Amino acid sequence: MTRPTKPTLSLAKIDLEEKVTDLRLRLRGKLAVDLVDYQRAYAQSNAQDIALEQLVPHILATFMEADRGFQAWRKGNPISGAS
Repeated sequence: MTRPTKPTLSLAKIDLEEKVTDLRLRLRGKLAVDLVDYQRAYAQSNAQDIALEQLVPHILATFMEADRGFQAWRKGNPISGAS
């Protein structure tokens, strides 16, 4: 019997001590199934169970940080009046 391999995920291990922000979503179909599967893969990869409410913001942040088009746009469109 072969042992399952530990997946390497793009999302790094999350520090659960950080501030949590409320997030309310309704997901259906394949995306809902995929998100629960990602949660399971994360738990297996990091030996750490995590709530979807903690996982989703990190997935979103990782995606935005990796999106070169968004980063280029952001450089050309700074927030005016940001403090």
